[in-house]
Amino acid sequence: MSRLLIFIASRLVAFAFTVVIGVSVVFIIPRLLPYNPVEAQIGFIYSIGQFYDPTAIEMLRQTLYELYGLKGNPIEQYFAVWRRILTFDLGPSIMNFPTPVITLISIALPWTIGLLTFSTLFSWTVGNIIGTVASFFNHKKFSKALTGIAVVLYPVPYFILALVLMFTFAYLIPIFPLGGGLTLVGMGLSLELALNLAKHAALPAISIIIPGALGWWFLSSYTLTTQKKTEDFVRYAELKGLSSRVVLRRYLIRNILMPQTTALGLALGGIFSGALLTEVVYAYPGIGRLLYAAIINNDYNMIMGISLLSILGVSLATLLLDLIYPLIDPTVRYR
Repeated sequence: MSRLLIFIASRLVAFAFTVVIGVSVVFIIPRLLPYNPVEAQIGFIYSIGQFYDPTAIEMLRQTLYELYGLKGNPIEQYFAVWRRILTFDLGPSIMNFPTPVITLISIALPWTIGLLTFSTLFSWTVGNIIGTVASFFNHKKFSKALTGIAVVLYPVPYFILALVLMFTFAYLIPIFPLGGGLTLVGMGLSLELALNLAKHAALPAISIIIPGALGWWFLSSYTLTTQKKTEDFVRYAELKGLSSRVVLRRYLIRNILMPQTTALGLALGGIFSGALLTEVVYAYPGIGRLLYAAIINNDYNMIMGISLLSILGVSLATLLLDLIYPLIDPTVRYR
């Protein structure tokens, strides 16, 4: 029992350390940029050309510094950021002042979760199945064809594929809408609403699924299967006279699932940062598009909020995988 507690405590310490380091990096990087959002807003006010009381402007400046967490020296700002994080108050968004960052994230997050959860799980499942089968039957023509397609697709940036799909199926052949997440019509909770949402999400999802399923997931499962099928336990199963289907299902797929499950957990944890360029290309109202706008406008609070979500997502995914590994694989022990 003590060994189990030590194992859990070590993973919790690693989780906390990862979060602290991640938040610290996100705190430092925006402040290294040669841009001050408060002074930019004050400059915009002056650029209008009207006369303003200098005292009122100075009061406004101090208020904005406090609202955006930029008041005081870097150490004071750092601890102020942690106070906001622990109280779930990330302050107002600079680019959408005075709307709170939490409000904007809560609006965009369901869109990204819906899009990326389905796309990631689907591409992981399909990619692992066809990758394992293609490797096991690597002498077949379909295996060579799939491998060739994967090698071509893997280095292609997913946003390039997104642009090609948009040009083809939203412009030349207008099957899908050009962008957005939902047609602005007065529809309640109904089948029509579900179909409308699916139609808008189809192209963004396909642009993520194709390079995922026929790219990384296919190639990684293909490589793992190629390594495993030469090991003694597989040869022993074949010598016993087991069919190819049994060897594939009971011996190969089960043995490649552990490393692939690790990668899946990290991929699911990373959905909280959004599919940035895909969402920008399709004007999809998710976290990725919100993060892009925050970077363009140097919105410190928004960048911190979204980055914190991503850090927590990946860290929690890693922690949960570490804790459940011994339950999945009996060869793993608490050490």
